[in-house]
Amino acid sequence: MAIWDGSSSALLSRVGSTHGWLSATTPHPAVPFSIFAIAHAVRVACAYRGIARAGGYDKQLGNLQAALVPLVLILGGSTVSSVLLGLVPGWVVTPIPVATYGLIPLLAAKTGLVSLILSLPTLPRESLFCVVDGFSRIMGMTTLGVDVVLTHPNEAVRSSPWAMILVAFLSGGGGGMLVPMFKMFGPEWGFTTTPAFVKSGLPIDVWSAAFIGYVYATLIDAHPFFRRPVSYLLANVPALRQHVFDVPKGYLGASVRRSALLQPAEAKIFCALLLTAMLFTSRLVLPVVRRTLSSSPSASSAKAAAQKQRKQLAAGVRDAQQAVASGVQGAKSKAGVRERKTQ
Repeated sequence: MAIWDGSSSALLSRVGSTHGWLSATTPHPAVPFSIFAIAHAVRVACAYRGIARAGGYDKQLGNLQAALVPLVLILGGSTVSSVLLGLVPGWVVTPIPVATYGLIPLLAAKTGLVSLILSLPTLPRESLFCVVDGFSRIMGMTTLGVDVVLTHPNEAVRSSPWAMILVAFLSGGGGGMLVPMFKMFGPEWGFTTTPAFVKSGLPIDVWSAAFIGYVYATLIDAHPFFRRPVSYLLANVPALRQHVFDVPKGYLGASVRRSALLQPAEAKIFCALLLTAMLFTSRLVLPVVRRTLSSSPSASSAKAAAQKQRKQLAAGVRDAQQAVASGVQGAKSKAGVRERKTQ
C-alpha cells in the first residue's frame, strides 16, 4: 500500500471530523468558546504557570500580566506576519481570540484547574499536551501561514516559496520567540539580556513551524519549488515510487499546474499528526533515551569501581594472610632457637 494512493484519506477524514467537531462545538450555547479552544487555552495556562511555579514567582504575577502573556504567546506571531503582509490580524476584527487566551488561562489558574492538571501523572498529561499542541499550532503554520500567502493580493507574494515558509514560521513560532525575548515568562519584563534561543538555538516549538509549513506546502503543491526534493528522491530511488509513494502523474512534470498530494484539509490533519509525533518524541522519548545513555557510563564506572575495590580488598586479605603466616613462621623459628639453647 502506498502512502499517497488515497488509502489514508479515510483515516485522515475521521480524525479531521473529530477535530472539526471539537473546534466548532461549545459546551453551552451561551459560551462563545469551542471545546478545543478551551482545552488549548487551559494547556497554555499550564505551560505558563508551570514555568512560573518552577521559578518560584507564581504568586508575584498580576492578573493583567497573567492575561497578557498567553495572548502574546498565541497571537504575537500571527500579528507580526500580518503586519509584514499588510493585513489586519484576526483578533482586531473579533474579540473572541483575545477573550479565549486572555480570560480562560487566568480563570484556569485562579480556580485551581491548573494545579489539578499539573498534579496528574507526567506521561498521560504530557501526552495529552502533545496532542493539543499538535492540533492547535497547525492553524498558525497552515491557515495563517501558507494559505494566507497563497491568497495574498500581491502576485509577488503569492508566488514566493520563501514567503510561504517565512510566514508559516512567524505565525506558528513567533510567539515562542517574543515571550522569552522580553522575559515575559518571569515577573519582571524587559529586553535586558540576550535571549537564550539566540545562544542555544531555537527549540522545537519554534523551528517546527517552518518545517511543518514546508511539509504542508509540499503536500498541497503550493509551488513547483516544493516538488524538487520529492522528484529527486523518486527519480533516484525507484523503490520509493514503486512501494511507498504513488504521486499524481502531473506532479513530477514541469507543469506549473498544481497537483496536490493531499487536499488542504487532509494535509492539515496529516501535519497535525506529524507535529504531535515530533513533540511527543522531543518531550518524552528523547529525555528517556538521554537518561539511559547517560546512566550507562555511570553504571559501568560504578561496576568497575566495585571490581577494583573487591580486587583491592582481596589483595589486602592476601597481604594480611602472608603477614600472619610470616609472623607464625618467625615465632616458630625463635621458639626453635630457644629450645636448642636450652638443650
